Amino acid sequence: MKVSQNWLKTLVDIDTTPEDLSEKLSIGGFEVDYLEDCSENVNGVVLGKVLSVVKHQGSDKLNICQVDVGNTKNLQIICGARNIKPNIFVYVATIGAHLSAIDLIIKRSEIRGVISEGMICSLEELGLEDSSEGIAVVEEDIAIKYELGTAGAILLDLNDYVYDLAITANRPDGMSVLGIAREISALLETKFHFPKLCHHYKINLLEKIDLCSEAITSDCIYTITSIDGLNGNQLSPRWLKDRIEKSGIKSINLLVDITNFILLEQGQPLHAFDKDKLSNLIGKEVLPDDFSVRKAKDQETLVCLDGKKYELNENITIIACGNIPVAIAGVIGGLETSVTNCTSSIYLEGAVFSPLSIRKSSKEIGIRTESSSRFEKGISFKNTIDSVTRAINLIEEYFGDNKPIINISNELIKEDKFIKLRRDRIHQILGPILLKNVQPNNFEKLDKRNLSDKEIEDKLKLIGCFLKSKEYGWDVQVLPNRSQDLLREIDLIEEIARLIGYDLFDLQLPNPIKPGKLSSSQLALKKLNYGFIENGFNEVLSYSLVSEDNNDLIKIANPLLIETSCLRDNIWHEHLRIINRNIKAGQTSCWIFEIGNIFYKKIDYIQEQILSGGIYGKRKLEKWVDSGKENDLNYYEARGKLNESLANMNIKVEDKPCNNIDFLHPGKTAKLFIEGKEVGYFGEIHPRLILEKKVLKKIYLFSLKVSNILNASTRKNKWIPLYKQFPTVPKMERDINLIFNKKYLINDIISQIKKSGKNLLEDVNLIDVFEDEDLGNNVVSYTFRLSYRGSEKTLLESDIAGIHSNIITTIENKFNTKLRN
Repeated sequence: MKVSQNWLKTLVDIDTTPEDLSEKLSIGGFEVDYLEDCSENVNGVVLGKVLSVVKHQGSDKLNICQVDVGNTKNLQIICGARNIKPNIFVYVATIGAHLSAIDLIIKRSEIRGVISEGMICSLEELGLEDSSEGIAVVEEDIAIKYELGTAGAILLDLNDYVYDLAITANRPDGMSVLGIAREISALLETKFHFPKLCHHYKINLLEKIDLCSEAITSDCIYTITSIDGLNGNQLSPRWLKDRIEKSGIKSINLLVDITNFILLEQGQPLHAFDKDKLSNLIGKEVLPDDFSVRKAKDQETLVCLDGKKYELNENITIIACGNIPVAIAGVIGGLETSVTNCTSSIYLEGAVFSPLSIRKSSKEIGIRTESSSRFEKGISFKNTIDSVTRAINLIEEYFGDNKPIINISNELIKEDKFIKLRRDRIHQILGPILLKNVQPNNFEKLDKRNLSDKEIEDKLKLIGCFLKSKEYGWDVQVLPNRSQDLLREIDLIEEIARLIGYDLFDLQLPNPIKPGKLSSSQLALKKLNYGFIENGFNEVLSYSLVSEDNNDLIKIANPLLIETSCLRDNIWHEHLRIINRNIKAGQTSCWIFEIGNIFYKKIDYIQEQILSGGIYGKRKLEKWVDSGKENDLNYYEARGKLNESLANMNIKVEDKPCNNIDFLHPGKTAKLFIEGKEVGYFGEIHPRLILEKKVLKKIYLFSLKVSNILNASTRKNKWIPLYKQFPTVPKMERDINLIFNKKYLINDIISQIKKSGKNLLEDVNLIDVFEDEDLGNNVVSYTFRLSYRGSEKTLLESDIAGIHSNIITTIENKFNTKLRN
């Protein structure tokens, strides 16, 4: 947002330097990106009068001019402009002046034997126009008001500064000159001059107008006003043109410039339609009820003010007249109904559209305008009628009384909304302020005290708040243009602190200060992360917004791009891309993991944190050992890496074969269980994806629910280390060798052995697997080593014989197996 200091001075008393004001605005929340001195380009340029013009004897095109610039001695200047003549007033660049537009420092020089003591300038040379035909001639009725030698910056209204402000989304009032002026009034504690409305106009309620419910919500409004007796050929007065151009908007004609002026001054976008063009478009005289706000239809088009033809769709909100599109609501008007030099009557539109509808339209057509940026931040509909009235006042000032009727979509119901502001709460949140108390002998003492009621009231009144005194403090009513950011008591307290100055408040630290600490789950999450890093994995972070690949994804309401329009329901897709990029880059291995969220919908929307990752290749430094050998890990090696990385969590992860995950190998995939609950999967990528070139090499993927890992690892018996005495008696080991059908799982067999072993069975381990055609194709031989130990004595054979025999019998019956001979 650009605004000139001269404009601000008409609205607020400024009693400080531009540099100091810039600093105060930045500290106050309106950061000044750049402060431009408008006179910088014309320093050393003064008003002069050409007294005589004589042909240069050494040139056909040059003239020797005597110019009076108010000094005792006239300047002799060589000039080659065609429009130079005696008795005209011109802009003279004196010796030492720097014309930055053409990067020239004026010096006393000799041109073909004649001394030249300056330069008579064109507006192009002063940086005020793109091109000029000759020197700039100052109109006599303007020049005679000033003495010769007056700085050119004064005549050109360049004795000014322009503040380029960065307005944050929570301060839409900063998108208007009035809002900035009020902010300056509060910061400097000076008087604010609100522009008064000269006339008010009759209001008519449009009962039949068709309005889109998404664009015109309960806190929005649409107004349309017919104004006749105009002249589109009339140009703007100098003051108006100066203000809007310094704000970065090009002057077009008086009618258009007035709408842009209101946009800047009030922060309320307006748009003018040519009334005659509208009538020609719909084939009859236009009435206010002919206007409507609706969603565009597919295949509708509109040529806009920028000369481009836009393809419309149902995501774009349009203004229609006679159901024909004439503007993209809140973004840009149509060229066919725009105001031109031939315009004699207009329909003036003033509206407040919902920010969501404007963002959608702006994104769809790919442009952002001064109007759309204001609607997107949010403006108050309570200011719209006054802004339209202000515009009509200016139109009547230059085109005569018209007394139009302002047609509105809905009546403004006056409701007084107050925010409860408690005195005790202010003191509790902000604490005391520190004041310097100068003692005798120039000794400074710091006094502490809470803010007084008067200080609080004065600061809130400076930003336009109305206060009602109450026993607990105040009921506060805020201005409409601050209703977007001052919603709660804490917002008002923050505003008080900002205007008082944060640096004046004493420290407000908790007493006593309690150090923070991480919870068991937070510590376990860090431990989980470290476990993978210590075992050679690299942590990655992928974007949670993805393109719409299927209808099951959750769509976000207002995406910036089609590629980021949905929330992801998995992470492995992105991990495959990362590994493929590493393979293409020549990497022989890539082990990655990520702890992130996925999103899906059952009855409600669900956000779930998972541990996901991928494993490709062997990671060894001694590459010469495996030179020429296959680089891929086998299933058990890759699964072992996952086990090693989870070892520090002190949890047991069980595997069960699985063949129903469509992107994983049906014979090399397992579902993972913790404490009997399914938590994820581990498996080799499906060969089909390699054949389709979606995956370049053999990759292993895994995914586990983080909540189950953390819950299991932070249980009291797992999280807090318990002391266990080393055994003082030896153990006894017995091996059993049985033949099983391959359909039985090792985990189930070991679990059954442990259940049957009672208290004396200490451990069970699989020590051998044997397959042979003599045994049969569907069977396998497993050898288990069982360890027995007593708690107080060395066990005898008689102590374990019964238990060992019972284990064998139970296994034989349970799994239909037999001991191998």
